[in-house]
Amino acid sequence: MSTNKAAFLKSLKTPFSVDDAPLHSPGPHEILIRNRAIAVNPIDYKQQDIGFFIKSYPWILGMDVAGIVEEVGADITTFKKGDRVAALAPGMPTGNQAYAAFQLYTVVPASVASKIPDRIAFTDAAVLPLGLTTVCWGLFGEGYLELDPPSASGTPSTKNNNKVVLVWGGSSSVGSCALQLLSAGGYTILTTASAKNFDFVKELGATQVFDHHDPDIVKKLVDAARGKEILGAYDTISTAQTVRACGEYLHELGGGRFTKVDRTVDASDLPASVTVTENQPPGLRGPDGGLASWNRLWREFMGEGLENGKLKTKPNAFVLKGGLEKLNEAVDLVRQGVSAKKVVVQVVDGS
Repeated sequence: MSTNKAAFLKSLKTPFSVDDAPLHSPGPHEILIRNRAIAVNPIDYKQQDIGFFIKSYPWILGMDVAGIVEEVGADITTFKKGDRVAALAPGMPTGNQAYAAFQLYTVVPASVASKIPDRIAFTDAAVLPLGLTTVCWGLFGEGYLELDPPSASGTPSTKNNNKVVLVWGGSSSVGSCALQLLSAGGYTILTTASAKNFDFVKELGATQVFDHHDPDIVKKLVDAARGKEILGAYDTISTAQTVRACGEYLHELGGGRFTKVDRTVDASDLPASVTVTENQPPGLRGPDGGLASWNRLWREFMGEGLENGKLKTKPNAFVLKGGLEKLNEAVDLVRQGVSAKKVVVQVVDGS
């Protein structure tokens, strides 16, 4: 087996430096992945800039990988060496550097990995894990919006047709997953996007889409939702402006709950009729993740959904070739802002 390398953050607000890293063996309930693609998320530049969830330096970031199983733990029966997989790399919530994505080899709990079909490129599969995980907790998890989760097979239920969910930022990575899962559940979905991405979000299942630049957007969203059962809002952007807009939308409709994905954005000045929760998936508990919904997430939405085409690898990957050294450029691109795309680094042997 090759030696490992990683892109280390050696101090706050500094570029990543590629260097040798420990090569960890998987525990009984884990798998070791030889990464072929690593996706970048906004949390990566926020950790680089702010330092939260970093225990010490040097530190390895990253939470999305796709690649080939190199080794399996003693108790693993669902994966074997050579399987093509995509996985959540839960280094941030666990503090375990073996689980971090920005390296050639990443260990993950088998409960947060899924096989991917041969027809799907690693760079495409890597766009899904963190976004899909975040959505499943924010929409369906206990203490969040607590919606009825859909199935990755069969047709959408008609019982939810008059139930409205607002997804603010439908063309984002998290928003793209939210639209697909809500559509699979048969919900009425209102979403926001820039005009150039209207067709994109409609293809993912949005019922109605509104231009987030429109100064009257809150009024138009309220008008579209009146007369229906309001289930809440899901803010995938989470700036001060979007949090305020989601709060106003719900308040005008009598109040309700919404989930925001960024814990650093203040929501303390919203109307008393609005309850806000921060989208923070719980840490892994026990050998199988400790919660049945982890297994449902990865076995059904990722595995079955990708196989039958019900789950699409969206947003589209914006691929940078050149290995770990490209992570500085990739994180900077995400910091600057991307639209209807997710930045992915293609990892090559010897990088």
